[in-house]
Amino acid sequence: MAEDDMPAWARLSGFLYLLVIVTGIFAFMYVPSEILVKGNADATMANIRAQAPLYRAGIAALLINQIAFFVLPLALYRLLASTNCRLAQVMVLAALAGIPLALASAAERVFLVELLTGRIIVSPEALPDLVAVTRARANTALMFATTFWGLWLLPFGYLVFKSGFLPRALGVLLMTGCIGYLGNLFGQIMLPNYNELTLASILRVPATVGEIGIGLWLLVVGVRPSRRA
Repeated sequence: MAEDDMPAWARLSGFLYLLVIVTGIFAFMYVPSEILVKGNADATMANIRAQAPLYRAGIAALLINQIAFFVLPLALYRLLASTNCRLAQVMVLAALAGIPLALASAAERVFLVELLTGRIIVSPEALPDLVAVTRARANTALMFATTFWGLWLLPFGYLVFKSGFLPRALGVLLMTGCIGYLGNLFGQIMLPNYNELTLASILRVPATVGEIGIGLWLLVVGVRPSRRA
């Protein structure tokens, strides 16, 4: 890539990364905090019915999130391929592999809100069980999508570390974030109440700091001119 093109690709990557982060916060944190009532399925169903527009907005945010996440690794490839082309290709493949699982989760969420708002008619006796199964499938698909949300950070972090024009500390955080994602995935599989443990929150820190940090750096700073060569 021509050196003069690098700032543009860096800022595009930063914009896309922050779009992924903002839509992810809305879809995966804000909407559930307003809708879900832990341990009370009836209250959760009532909230989805009462706040169907908010729930649908969360689904739309999830779709925007995945569209941005589809373009993001391609933009990063343009920026980082000169560091190690083969590893940049692995980064792209690992990132894209999780998108079908996230879209499957979005499809289950659409089915759920259609059930609870009467767009899909089922018998009242069958509705609670069908809602429970649909929610479980949506959550499970999203949980397994985190496999690839973690795996792609390993080659990405290494490329950032070796690039010479991005902060090495952010590369280390991203690679550590891969371990955190995978640790939390296996923790959820093995321990039913894993997300309530302090360890789960601790393992999220490196990826959170690294991904927000690299997104802001790429958008605001771009590449460091003194080290591009």
